[in-house]
Amino acid sequence: MSSPFHISPFDLVELERNESFCTMREQLRRQECGMERPSFCAGHRLSCTTAEQETFRLHRDIIHTLLVPLFLINHQAERTASRALPSQKGAEPERVFRGEARSAFAWLNCILTEEHDWYLKARCPACIVEHVLHSEPTIRFVTVASQLAGARSGFQCWLNALETAVCEDPFWGEAFWPDIEERASRLTDGVRQLVRQCYELTATMENPHASTKASPVYANRSASCTIPLKPSSFARKQVRLTREEQRYRSSLWNFPEMRQPLAGCTTATQSRRRSLTS
Repeated sequence: MSSPFHISPFDLVELERNESFCTMREQLRRQECGMERPSFCAGHRLSCTTAEQETFRLHRDIIHTLLVPLFLINHQAERTASRALPSQKGAEPERVFRGEARSAFAWLNCILTEEHDWYLKARCPACIVEHVLHSEPTIRFVTVASQLAGARSGFQCWLNALETAVCEDPFWGEAFWPDIEERASRLTDGVRQLVRQCYELTATMENPHASTKASPVYANRSASCTIPLKPSSFARKQVRLTREEQRYRSSLWNFPEMRQPLAGCTTATQSRRRSLTS
């Protein structure tokens, strides 16, 4: 059984020049070496050759690296919203943001909640990779992450690999990709606006009398993810990640924290869904 994604040797060389990717690979390698049980589930241990398992590991590492910024953006947005609404108990945190940033914030909360088990717990690399094509939201999730990372060295190849995999998949097919790409592009723009508005809100709260200029995407890489505050209901679900994030501070794209690896095992025979989140 082989991965549905394909990366050329040339693209792999480019990826290996990316410090963030190399950091993630080393972290996951150490984690796998410390596991008492085999990293691959019984089904994939029997159906995959050694070479195919290594390919699944590579693709898992790419997925992990790509999803880190979306997790951290959501984490920072929740903290920013909590700070901006200290006296408004029961207020919906997404109302702190405006326009497409509000929609992006709501979407991130939804997909991270729905796919909680996928991206939190260590599990079979092949199951992680195959789950990308499990549903429309998971494809869109990884597409947004790929679009955000596209300008960084080495990661454009994964967006191309994702498009090819969707088009060649017998369930999805070529007709599906243009729609998912368009929807993902709108969300990507919304996520960029969310980052910018987090920067503006943080600057305003720290210095209410100073004028705030819009920052470029990721300009606030060293912003206030570590400022203590009462977390929202979703943030409380993520509290167990805090210590692990702090251990790997500044390891990826100069973000202040890095989340734990993706989540527990599912089988390749799970039914697929074309819609789960908006």
